Amino acid sequence: MENSALVSMVLHLLVTGVSVFVVAKLMPGMQAKGFGSAVGFAAIVAVLNAIAWHFLALLTVPFAFLTLGIGALIINTLIFLVADKIVDGVKFSGCITAGLASLAVSFVNSVLEALLGLQ
Repeated sequence: MENSALVSMVLHLLVTGVSVFVVAKLMPGMQAKGFGSAVGFAAIVAVLNAIAWHFLALLTVPFAFLTLGIGALIINTLIFLVADKIVDGVKFSGCITAGLASLAVSFVNSVLEALLGLQ
């Protein structure tokens, strides 16, 4: 792996950790013990996303298309809930909170990456 690719991955992970931490501070029903927990959660979500979308791509793409994107939201919600069980420092009060958090983290992440020129 090229050095700049590794730096880019680490930057994206840190920005996602900031996004998770910010959303946890603002969203009722989501808690993060600290920035380290948020970065750990972001790392687990990244790994789960890679696994889920790689192995389920043939099933998830038509499902997401047929449900007008709601299928992708459901999959991301499930990934957030699984990551919640793996990472001790980030918790959700329920499924709806995890779904809204996945949307909010994606939004904050996009804004931060655009501001930092990482896209």
